[in-house]
Amino acid sequence: MAQKLVVSLDFEEFPPEYTCRGANRSPSIRIEGILPNIKSLAILATTSPEEGPSKVAWVLWNLPAVPLIPEGFPEGGTVESPLHAVQGTNDFETLGYRGPCPEAEAAEAYLFRVYALDIDLALAPGATWEEMVRAMNGSINQSGEAVVFAMG
Repeated sequence: MAQKLVVSLDFEEFPPEYTCRGANRSPSIRIEGILPNIKSLAILATTSPEEGPSKVAWVLWNLPAVPLIPEGFPEGGTVESPLHAVQGTNDFETLGYRGPCPEAEAAEAYLFRVYALDIDLALAPGATWEEMVRAMNGSINQSGEAVVFAMG
């Protein structure tokens, strides 16, 4: 297995601006250890609520292989800023990032998985996470993940 990616965010608990109670902005993600042959990155963010099944909160692919994914990706299928990327449909029926929205007194964890690929994915904007995973099959050279919590 190739060297793992070290994935981190700049916080352990979500500040309000990255949640439904704030600006619902996508957070910046730091990635260390990207190999030289990597062509693109893909991100899958899922919720891990205390109860019930997890939900897909963000599906993003064809990011450049850079060590810092900036914050603030807008909604939409293909975006050019802050970086070029293609976004899929999350479980909240939107294209783009959906921040945590835990109920009062509840906690919600977000798992950010980053995949380093040796190809760009030939996927249409709005694809589902299942379609992204199928398209990545055989092309994942590295992966890593980070967990961040939100309190209601």
